Amino acid sequence: MSMDSDRSTAAAGEPPKPIEQAAARTSQIQQDLAVAEAELNLTNTVLGRGWTHDARESREDVRKAVQQNAAIEEKVGDAAEELQEVTELLQEEISQRERLEQELERRMGD
Repeated sequence: MSMDSDRSTAAAGEPPKPIEQAAARTSQIQQDLAVAEAELNLTNTVLGRGWTHDARESREDVRKAVQQNAAIEEKVGDAAEELQEVTELLQEEISQRERLEQELERRMGD
């Protein structure tokens, strides 16, 4: 089935199929993880710079970096949960496909 027919099915008022939901969510998760990766890289750069001459400024940079790391950790945890849900959608689609294949075999045998 092509992406165009998938879109037309969803546009026709039918609920999206699990495989369509999984594809959309996977794409969003990939984007979220790319953002988290960039944020983590920035944070690690700040932490890797070490202390500057102004200790107060350095403490503030480290405090911000630690806060950002905590936020990134949450994003990655959310992404892991989303991936679990996507896996469940894919399993549902596999089950539906197996049922349809069995039904097709049954009808072809009649």
